[in-house]
Amino acid sequence: MNLGIFLAVGDSFSNMEKRGQDVRFKKFYINQFSNNFEKVYIFSYADEKVSGLPQNVIIVPNKYRLHRFIYSLLLPFLNTVIIKKCDIFRAYHFFGTPPAILGRIFFGKRFVFNYAYNYRKFAILEKKFFQSFLFLLLDLPAIFFASKIFVAIKSLLGKIPKDKQIYLPNGVDINFFHPAKKNNRVPVVLSVGRLERQKNFQNLIQSMENLDARLKIVGYGPLKEELLDIARDKSVNLKITEKVENTKMPKIYNGADIFVLSSLIEGSPKVLLEAMACGLPVVATDVEGTEDVIIDGHNALASKPTANDLHAKIEFLLKNPNTALKISREARKTIIENFNLDTLLKKEIREIKNLSTKNKLRDFRQSTDRK
Repeated sequence: MNLGIFLAVGDSFSNMEKRGQDVRFKKFYINQFSNNFEKVYIFSYADEKVSGLPQNVIIVPNKYRLHRFIYSLLLPFLNTVIIKKCDIFRAYHFFGTPPAILGRIFFGKRFVFNYAYNYRKFAILEKKFFQSFLFLLLDLPAIFFASKIFVAIKSLLGKIPKDKQIYLPNGVDINFFHPAKKNNRVPVVLSVGRLERQKNFQNLIQSMENLDARLKIVGYGPLKEELLDIARDKSVNLKITEKVENTKMPKIYNGADIFVLSSLIEGSPKVLLEAMACGLPVVATDVEGTEDVIIDGHNALASKPTANDLHAKIEFLLKNPNTALKISREARKTIIENFNLDTLLKKEIREIKNLSTKNKLRDFRQSTDRK
């Protein structure tokens, strides 16, 4: 049984390396797929060779070096031989579905993809209106032609047909992300995410005013200078680290005392899950995406996305260490019970294999009927 993987349009291992995500993808995902399928073909949008992969994992490069949008539409036809070898396709995110849709129409190949968050809402919030329009055009065909859809947040289940939806949130390797001792003379408040409007870092920085703590943000994006200006204006001790490889993130989490997710909207937030797995007491805005994870006063403190409310919740954790400890223990327990990556990956692979088996049975019946 062969699996084909379509990365998001324009994505590649070289891009993942720049974001510090390639090691995680290889270690936690590709190895699992390699162990469960005869061959795994990964279609990259770069003309690249990738080392350190299992022998049965084959990278299919964009050897023509075509623009990502053009290549996404031509990919199935430029790689017809390999497309036909695949029994089932797994597209990564909504952005990975264009070649999968064409593969379904022209080659009859079933595919699944993960609907991670409300893509149009994110684009509109960040004022990426052309991107929002593209999402609108892609939404209906992606849902219509997909055989199954892994839905990461419960609020999106209503827009996916019941016979196609599979609730599958993001997960965390609980053995890799685990608590460790910390020894900070001045408490460290940590947040992780792209430096975009959606993450609401402006209000987070303002919330730190007059708190006896340092703020550390791990992320990159266009708002870096604006955020540093706000910190200087409010006399907030802020450090921004632009790139950290995912495999080094446990050390980052365990070097902090409190984790804050200040977003205006979320998907199934990996950074929140990772921080909770590391036993950090968490303050998270009670918005779409986080509501599937946090229980206010139990495994986190829920906050409004305002500077005043974030300030109050962070200050409460700083002044009440016993409560913070209780919340941190419940946070870790929540991840173990509901967001264990190993359990979720096994579920994903089981569903993909099940679809592939159905596909083969259908083809066998059709060939028998023709006879």
